[in-house]
Amino acid sequence: MLESMTNPRFRLQSPFLQKVRGRFGKLGFRLLLLLLPLLFLRACLFTYVPPGQLGVRQVSYGPGKGLQKEPVPPGYRHEVAGYERVHTFPQDIQVVEFTNNPAEASAGHRQLPAIKVPTVDGYPVDVDVTVLYRITDPFKVASKFGFGSVYEEAVVTRFTDPLVKRYLGELRAEQFYHEARLAQVKALNADLSQRFAASGIKLIDILIRQYDYPETFQALTEQKKIQDQSVLANRALAAQAEVQTRLNRVKAEGQNLMNVKTSEFNAQITAINAQKDLYERQKRAEADLLIKTAEANGTEAINRALEGAGSAKLLKLRRGLALLNAIKGPIYISEDPTDLGRLSSEKQ
Repeated sequence: MLESMTNPRFRLQSPFLQKVRGRFGKLGFRLLLLLLPLLFLRACLFTYVPPGQLGVRQVSYGPGKGLQKEPVPPGYRHEVAGYERVHTFPQDIQVVEFTNNPAEASAGHRQLPAIKVPTVDGYPVDVDVTVLYRITDPFKVASKFGFGSVYEEAVVTRFTDPLVKRYLGELRAEQFYHEARLAQVKALNADLSQRFAASGIKLIDILIRQYDYPETFQALTEQKKIQDQSVLANRALAAQAEVQTRLNRVKAEGQNLMNVKTSEFNAQITAINAQKDLYERQKRAEADLLIKTAEANGTEAINRALEGAGSAKLLKLRRGLALLNAIKGPIYISEDPTDLGRLSSEKQ
């Protein structure tokens, strides 16, 4: 350290460099004298509205004193210091998060506690809601709520919390996963859009993202579902028993009808068989009568024939046949039974 302090320091001495340094110093001083008034005029007469911002002009005094309705777009705009001032509002989409989970919130967005919705069946549900909006009329916002972010509390938070409780509170806890929720969210979106528009704010969308039920809700829901299933099972069993009863009644009626028809058919068969037997007996009786009559007529004819000529010879012939039938053993004939001459002489 001491050695460095004792060593002599050398500088480059050049007339040319000294001349250039002197000229640049004079030029810089002249530019400074020229720019200072311009910067002063710029600070007093102009302002800059950044991209993504929308301004509203406020005149402090004079005939046009107060807020001007015409919005100030982004870029360099005139602003007389002390006479008027341009206040800016964000023109891009703004986000407000209602959630109890820090991991669900996005950086740079306002985070509020989740909305506790009291449902019609008495189970409070913590609902995570995201509200997307944009300022369309900074004059309305500034005239009603002033400058800054007061409008966010006065409009977004003020209307979102009660309206979510109002519309979603008409549901049962289990209907948050039902189509009925979509209809309620649609009505909520329409109502919230009208209230935002009256304050110069456009609602882009409202997102219902997450539902947190109380710890007792799951146990009660399971018990209720079991009871509902038991009721449905009992109804099904009762319906089945009713159907079985009707089936048995129809089966019994069918069996009775079959028995009746079987009895009728058996009676018809019996009647037909009786008619057949009667007809058969009648025809047999008629046939027997005819046979008996024929036999009687034959006997009568034989008797009449026996009473006529040749009856004696026939009688002798029958007696001879009877005698022959009564004889046992061989028969010896000494005469020729065919000798007609002898037979004629005996006859004479």
